Amino acid sequence: MFEDGVGWNNSERIYRGFPMMARETVGGFPEALRRGDENMKIAMILMVVMALSLAKKKETRKFGQMTLNMGGQALEYLKTSVKPISRNASRVEWANKTHFGERYELPPWVVPVSDEDKLQYRGSDRVQEVAIIHDIDPSVMPLLVYQTTALRGLDAALGKAQEDGALVEDDGRVLVLDMGDKSLKMDFLRNPKGGKFAPFIVTLRD
Repeated sequence: MFEDGVGWNNSERIYRGFPMMARETVGGFPEALRRGDENMKIAMILMVVMALSLAKKKETRKFGQMTLNMGGQALEYLKTSVKPISRNASRVEWANKTHFGERYELPPWVVPVSDEDKLQYRGSDRVQEVAIIHDIDPSVMPLLVYQTTALRGLDAALGKAQEDGALVEDDGRVLVLDMGDKSLKMDFLRNPKGGKFAPFIVTLRD
């Protein structure tokens, strides 16, 4: 045996430098193997739990734009574009903008919060009613519609969908059109060369 206490002790057949786990039996190996089995079982259980958590239902997308704060779900804003902005709407919510303040990220030009916002976006009072379009694909960010001409075209499209059998709920605060297991395919387009007052054109696709 070495002076520092580390080495083989022939009478005990134990190596003094091994961790405690390996010194519990002669040579330490049977106990180490038994504990290795238990560790393997634990590792397999953890792998199954991780696999199940990764396989859970796809969550609604919240990233993909710069959100204003962490107060609610992010929205995509309807804007002027060379190509149409398309949605396969499964559900549309329509209400006064104040109804959505706590649930969604409304931009400051629609709902100004700070004094600075109110100064910068004085015309925001002209926006009262807004619509939020939910796509049949939950990974697609909901679309906020607040422009007057876009709302007018959307209103006509939703009226037609209701005539065709879409369910409409009205609780006195918000109108909800629900397409069930179907979707309402629509395009929004505002010609960027049409000038400041060019209207949004809303068309339905088959």
